[in-house]
Amino acid sequence: MQKRSVALLAAVLFALSGIMVKLMQLTRDPLSEASGTRSTVTVTVAQKRGTIYDRHLEPLTNTGTEYAASVIATPEAMAALRDALSPSEWERVCESLQSGKPVTLTSDTPLPLVNGIRQFTVAQRYTNDALAAHVIGYIGDDGITGVCGMEQAFDEELQAASGSITVNYQTDGRGSALIGGDVQVSNTLFKADAGIALTLDSRVQRMVETVAGGSLSKGAVVILDPDTGDILALASFPGFRQNDLASYLDREDSPFFNRALASYNCGSVFKTVSTLAALESGIPLTQSFTCAGALSVGENRIKCHHILGHGLLDMCGGFAKSCNPYYIQLMRLTGGAPLYRMACLLGFDSPIVLAKGYTTVRATIPDEQTLSQESVLANVSFGQGDLLASPVYIAQMTACVVNGGIFYRPNLYRGAVDIVGNLTPADSDPPVQVCSPTSANIVKDMMIAVVENGTGTAAQPTIGGAGGKTGTAQTGWVGQDGKTMVQNWFTGFYPAEDPQVVITVLVEDSGRTGEGTASVFAELCDQLYRMGYVRK
Repeated sequence: MQKRSVALLAAVLFALSGIMVKLMQLTRDPLSEASGTRSTVTVTVAQKRGTIYDRHLEPLTNTGTEYAASVIATPEAMAALRDALSPSEWERVCESLQSGKPVTLTSDTPLPLVNGIRQFTVAQRYTNDALAAHVIGYIGDDGITGVCGMEQAFDEELQAASGSITVNYQTDGRGSALIGGDVQVSNTLFKADAGIALTLDSRVQRMVETVAGGSLSKGAVVILDPDTGDILALASFPGFRQNDLASYLDREDSPFFNRALASYNCGSVFKTVSTLAALESGIPLTQSFTCAGALSVGENRIKCHHILGHGLLDMCGGFAKSCNPYYIQLMRLTGGAPLYRMACLLGFDSPIVLAKGYTTVRATIPDEQTLSQESVLANVSFGQGDLLASPVYIAQMTACVVNGGIFYRPNLYRGAVDIVGNLTPADSDPPVQVCSPTSANIVKDMMIAVVENGTGTAAQPTIGGAGGKTGTAQTGWVGQDGKTMVQNWFTGFYPAEDPQVVITVLVEDSGRTGEGTASVFAELCDQLYRMGYVRK
């Protein structure tokens, strides 16, 4: 064994000696002194794509630091690289340098600054703690083209703002870089300070990813400003790291899937729409129905979550206790047409365009004619049946209640940023009054009652109170444990009397009802208060 090791070492030393001899020959080659045969070769050492910022122009990309170097085969550079690189890296670089062409390298740590090595500190596009990976997306292997998310949606703008570092070397007649020849560097990385700004607030986004990331194995959180429709945080779980995509490819929990934009069974959060439809149709709050624990609809019998029944309920009681039989009877009285009309006014009939080229999956709701069927209307009345929507839809619905019936389209794009940091705001859709302030305020008060003494008491924050609505949607799927999977929701606003944020939380494919969403909502509210983001 010892003899083989000695022989191997001798072979390596012999090979290195040969390289050094070749390098010395190149420096004495008469061709290198013949100016008439000299030309140049240019290498791109680094590229920097335009920056994506948050609403306060804090960068969400290009936040890390790495080192980029251009190397030619000088004896000093060869010796330095041999010591600095791993054996496999050294072998690859050594083979390339023997051709006489410059080689580019990137590293997390700096290389020795010796003759033949030109090194630069450059921005790293993504870091291990980068925020909003599902929103930002990522770039392709070429390092410059957007593949998904905002990187793809604004690919043209971000590429137009790209900069680079290039190094130009003189070469001899063989095309090899001249050792000691003239070297010219061009650095336009500053151009990439231009880019786009999103509506996200990096402080809120980081808080959401920390709080909900520790609680939700699969799910999503949306936080928006109800006064503008601006999305302050949008997170999908599990997340992923954009600088290590390969390690997520075979995971069964689909970390690349953006659950905040995907459609799910809505469950009882949709009772907000049903209530608005009833109120706008002139049905009074005193309208009462009896819940006996189940209700016959055609040949089917639909059960209430309270198996013994809630007894006689008015509209406020039906909402607070989230009683399905009450809402079946309420929508029988209201009719399918008003329910469909209210759903359309709240945006359930069209995709939500958060930015150009970046939309949610379109919600699904039976049309007006289909809703005239008793069984269809019964299921949709409490958020079941052929009804699907993303967390962003549920958040925009909740914001309309907060705003006194004024509807804002959710938005993720704030505007373009120039090279010196000036923001040109994007155009926004004007708000629309979709229901009366009276109806909206009634539902708002109902949502506060849900948190104070209804099905959502677990969502009560420490300070300031809140309003909201729980939701549990049957999927019909059965998990490996034999239990039917459900989608759990909580959507609400905080604080109760002066709402400054709307928060929607989804837990995907839960094995039990009420799992996690209300308590996550409460913790998010508490954290927003501690951060000073909301006023009491």
